Amino acid sequence: MKTSETDVARIFLGAPSILTPDQQKMLEQWVIWLECQSFQVVRLGRHDHGENPWHTLTQLLSHVDGVVLLGFRQLDARNAVWRPETKEQALSSSWWTSPWLQLEAGMSVALALPVIVAAEADVKEGVFNPEVWNGQVKGVELGTPGTATDEWLDAVRARHDRRVGVSR
Repeated sequence: MKTSETDVARIFLGAPSILTPDQQKMLEQWVIWLECQSFQVVRLGRHDHGENPWHTLTQLLSHVDGVVLLGFRQLDARNAVWRPETKEQALSSSWWTSPWLQLEAGMSVALALPVIVAAEADVKEGVFNPEVWNGQVKGVELGTPGTATDEWLDAVRARHDRRVGVSR
């Protein structure tokens, strides 16, 4: 029997498209954990954005109940300089992930979706900075997919119920 969109909560899983073998294994662990929560995992592939990526992403996010963003290392910025030739010039000491994840996070927050983020060590820019985690955006350890808070899980399930018109 085929599962309909109303049967299960849908989770958008954002992650960089090109991953190392170890990163790919970690991504697969997250997919398995989400599916064990009876969630349908929705991904947007590198070539699936079409001519208007903003419309594609907005449409996709408007049909999900929660978002998981995995900040895998993509750019080694450990020897880069922040704000060169200004009074705030400083050395960077971190890795960066895909900038698309920051856009996906912003759009998800604007749509009031429950968001959980997890990043590899030293990825701390934007939404992956623990200082910005609050009620709507939760952060967890990348290596422990099962540590999503009950609050996030409850918010996803409640959003699903509202989206499909179910009352409990």
